[in-house]
Order: sequence, then structure tokens, then C-alpha cells
Amino acid sequence: MIEMKLDTIYFDYIQSKVKLYETRVYDKKRQEIKLLDVVKFKDTGSDRTFMGKITELSYYKNFKKAIEDVGIKKILPNARSLKEGIKIYESFPHGEGGTYKDAAKKYGVLRMKFELLK
Repeated sequence: MIEMKLDTIYFDYIQSKVKLYETRVYDKKRQEIKLLDVVKFKDTGSDRTFMGKITELSYYKNFKKAIEDVGIKKILPNARSLKEGIKIYESFPHGEGGTYKDAAKKYGVLRMKFELLK
């Protein structure tokens, strides 16, 4: 099973179906993800979890392209603009060192849509 950690705000947005897509760097870990995989989402601020099934996978060169396609509010409901949303994503730290901006240049971006499971 795939696990994805989310900051509390994004955990709540996905669980309440306000945030319809999650985007991540398409690094080695994310290259294992397949359509219809089940993901266990974990809140970084608590021990809360929920499950979702991946119903859509899309690949992009960068966060701008991944976000433009469906609109910022479906990916980052708290961002006021596309530019702000890109800045938020690109500032996240990446496990290999550096930021999501650096890693996206190397690997590209994966956008996922989920169906929440009961």
C-alpha cells in the first residue's frame, strides 16, 4: 500500500473533497504508483488517516502545467493565484535534498485524482 503524508490543511481539504487533486514530484517513489492503487493518507499533525483510490494519473514537465490544466482551486484551495500555488509547491522540501522545484526539473510532476474510500 502507498502512504502519502499531508500537512493538516491539505489532509482536511482532500478528505472534505475541496481539494480534488494531489501533485507530487514524479521521482522514483512516485514512479511506482499505478492507476487504481489505494493510497493511505496520513495527517502530519495527528494520527488521522483515510484511504483513497487513484482514478486519474497525469504527467507534466512542471507544476505550472499540472495546475493550469484543472485550475488552482482544485489543487490548492488556499492559494489566491496560479503564481502563488506554484510558489507554494516549489518551496516544499524534497527527500533527496533541495526543494520540489529542483526535483521537478529532474523528474517532472505527477498529478493524481482520488476517489475516497469508506
